[in-house]
Amino acid sequence: MRSGVPSETEATTGEIDLSGIGRALARKRWWVIGPTLVAFVGAFAFVNLVKPRYTSDAKLLLENQDSFFTRVDKGERVAASEPDAEDVQSQIQLLTSRDLARRVIKQLGLQGNQEFDPLANGVGALTRVMVLLGIVRDPTRMSPEDRILEKFGEKLAVLSPTKTRVLSIEFSSRDPDLAARGANAVADAYIEMQQEAKRDLARSAAQSLATLVSDLHTRVAEAEAKVEDYRAKTGLLVGSNNTVIPTQQLGELNNQLSIARGAQADAQAKANLLRDMLRQNRIGEIPDVANNEVMRRIFEQRVALRAQLALESRTLLPQHPRIKELNAQLSDLDMQWRAAAERTAHTLENDARIASARVENLTRALEDQKRVAGAAGSEEVKLRDLERGARLLKDQLEAETAKYQEAVARERVKATPADARIIQRALAPQIPSFPKKIPITAFATLAAFILSAGAVVAGELLSGRARMSSRDLAEEDAPETPPPASPAPAGPAPAGGPAPAKTIDTGWRRSDADALRRIESARAVSSCVKVLVTPCETGGKPIETAIALGRSLARRGRTLLVAADAGVRSLDALVHSPGRTPKGLSDLLTGGADFAEAIHRDIGSRLHVMPGGVAEGAERDDLSLVVAAVAHTYDFVVFAASATQALDLAWHVDLAFVLGGDATAEALRATLAEEGADAHLLEDAASVDELAA
Repeated sequence: MRSGVPSETEATTGEIDLSGIGRALARKRWWVIGPTLVAFVGAFAFVNLVKPRYTSDAKLLLENQDSFFTRVDKGERVAASEPDAEDVQSQIQLLTSRDLARRVIKQLGLQGNQEFDPLANGVGALTRVMVLLGIVRDPTRMSPEDRILEKFGEKLAVLSPTKTRVLSIEFSSRDPDLAARGANAVADAYIEMQQEAKRDLARSAAQSLATLVSDLHTRVAEAEAKVEDYRAKTGLLVGSNNTVIPTQQLGELNNQLSIARGAQADAQAKANLLRDMLRQNRIGEIPDVANNEVMRRIFEQRVALRAQLALESRTLLPQHPRIKELNAQLSDLDMQWRAAAERTAHTLENDARIASARVENLTRALEDQKRVAGAAGSEEVKLRDLERGARLLKDQLEAETAKYQEAVARERVKATPADARIIQRALAPQIPSFPKKIPITAFATLAAFILSAGAVVAGELLSGRARMSSRDLAEEDAPETPPPASPAPAGPAPAGGPAPAKTIDTGWRRSDADALRRIESARAVSSCVKVLVTPCETGGKPIETAIALGRSLARRGRTLLVAADAGVRSLDALVHSPGRTPKGLSDLLTGGADFAEAIHRDIGSRLHVMPGGVAEGAERDDLSLVVAAVAHTYDFVVFAASATQALDLAWHVDLAFVLGGDATAEALRATLAEEGADAHLLEDAASVDELAA
């Protein structure tokens, strides 16, 4: 029987005896339960006796509130500059400033409030002693606001969530209504202080602009007077089109000269055209001649005479007096026709000479006016310079006057926009923020439990009683039931390693390359190869062959060996489960165990093992879920099953090996193939020496 302290003949190892620690906790349970109960009662009494404190919060959003109607320069599109992280921190400092706190204290009337004013109940004895020792200031020599400032600062908290421009103003008090009013008063005072700051800026700007506007008025008047004096002295009077008279006259003469030159060119062109047509005897085609009334009458008479001559020529000879008379009249009309054309040509030539003379006169007048305008040019340059200076001063005066009027308006308006707005007002809370009864009670109880239990465990560890002796460790590591006897492999066991597993005589031949080749081929197309090993006769034992196959595949990848028949104990010797039958597949199907409890490690290889289990009445319908689950974890899954159970597993596996080579084995193989499995025969087993090799 084990004792609490190792004997002198037993060496203490570094392993911790968890069972010993558990027995120590059970033995000293009142050292744990007592402090836990005390902490529970104390915390429960504290949360019920302490005066509750309520916290309410208001939220502000920092943003530029200027709009077109409140901006000074309305004609400019100014990009709104949003506050950055430094601006947010600066506004937090403003919200917690003493000036704002004094304003809120006065607004809330906190003087005389027992929660905030130290003199509400008089000066206590402890306070008097601390004042005499110089630890605290004498509250009777402080102003009412200063006495309350310290308590007020403790009740106020201003927070800003990360990466936001929102300020959360939290104010706590024993009175929920006062907590809400305090948070709202701080927010309102902050908005009001920002508005007052903007109005102060506008007032300062208006005062500075008033002096500038007055000075500009004087300078503009002086500049305009200089312009008018110089204009009157030089005679550079302004005409109707806002230009000086010499320049205006020069422009008018230039226009008249252009018109006269056009008239001269037109008359000369018509006279030349008329002379050319006269020389070509094309008088009737001349427009001015054809449109003349005299020429039209002569033309009509010529037409009538030609008609009469043609009529008379039908009966009279050319030498007849009548014919000669008509020809003489026609010649006379032709002479009149030509004479009228000559007169028209002379008239056009006279018009051209008159236009030429007018052009010469206008040219001389234009030259004279140019000399006059040139003489006045230098004086006009100086006049324009004076006008430009006066105009600039006038524009500056208008701009500064507009700014001054805007500043005066912003100074007087009461609704100056602040760079923040309230997005959530505080409401009177219904639930106190302190104390939180359930969390405080639970935390105090849990802390007392952990500390007291830790003290007991620490005592056991420091005394050495929680360390396992070598004899206890050997008893724990020794298996309760030895595995089935079989010849052990040649060679000594590794030093310091676990007890070597007894080798089981198997029916798997290492030289059976055909079966391994089939498994490797299936591994190439599937992430998990599921293999079934079954005997041909009912009640046979394929477990030895399945163990050898599983251990062989475990060297190639993660492998799980499953005993598909409930109650089969052949795999129990492979796992370390002292004093109890290991759980397996049937327990997993009935819900009596999870995968971690049903899967064990083979003590002789890297193989994982799932025994048949001890539960009865398992539903085999859930077998497909188990197969799908293990297929996601392992590279190979080997099922060892009887002939009856093999039929249920046939459609779940990729390969099936039937032990034996007779007609019964062939019949079972054919049945498994009909069920959907790729079934093959596996003949007699190899020797134990081959398996050990």
